[in-house]
Amino acid sequence: MANFTRRQALWAGALGLLPTGFLTSTTIETIYQAAGPWPVATGVSGGHRLYYPQTLGAGGVTHPIVTWGNGSWATPDHYPGLLGHLASWGFAVVASTDTTTGTGAEILAAAHHLIGLNADPAGVFHGKLNTAQVAAVGHSQGAGGSINAANDSAGLIKTVVPIAVPAQWMAGPGDEFSVADLTCPALFLSGANDWLISSAATVQGYYDQAGAGAGRALLKGAGHNDIQNTGGGFLGYVTAWLRYRLMADTQARGAFAGGAPELLANTAWQNQALKNLT
Repeated sequence: MANFTRRQALWAGALGLLPTGFLTSTTIETIYQAAGPWPVATGVSGGHRLYYPQTLGAGGVTHPIVTWGNGSWATPDHYPGLLGHLASWGFAVVASTDTTTGTGAEILAAAHHLIGLNADPAGVFHGKLNTAQVAAVGHSQGAGGSINAANDSAGLIKTVVPIAVPAQWMAGPGDEFSVADLTCPALFLSGANDWLISSAATVQGYYDQAGAGAGRALLKGAGHNDIQNTGGGFLGYVTAWLRYRLMADTQARGAFAGGAPELLANTAWQNQALKNLT
């Protein structure tokens, strides 16, 4: 194993073939900030954009689902870095093309659409997805939508990652959301320079309301829309959280749980906190 290239090691780690701790030459954040081992394919289905591993099911893996919610007036084309990155780490990502996703209905419908494709014997996804492991992730209005989608999912959605979630007073009619009603763990991320829409106080307030396990952190130097385009400094911990919660990735877990979670000591972030995570 000492002769593995980094990409070979990522492949083996992603398929569960390496012992915990093999990829320890750098931080957990840096590992998941880099592109994962799967080549990425894209497509369109039923008005949704799809991002998924090109070699679906390699090594007998079934792929968890991530359903994405756009920010106001945005489309998946504003988030190619994040959506493709998650697919490179083994997730099947489905993104609504709607520019208003605050109700969560579009986000939840997208998840059900991909689950339907998994059941289609004529399709490339047939039997390749882990439909019991679904996450909702969103930006700004879509962050609130991700919470609504989880609350309306009857337990389908197992975790949410609201990125730059707005203060409640900004939610339009029908877009109101309740963090206190979440029954799944949540990771609240925002930019330290996002003082108007998703400030430190706003993020802390939502974190305090979350009762099913939660994390929060603000990326230093980042503004409200830094998740767009390349995904910037958000890629590492968003990916690690989803692998921890949906894939039982023990290495990714070390960023958020255990004796010394990496996130709490990472100087690139501020206002970090974690609670009720195992």
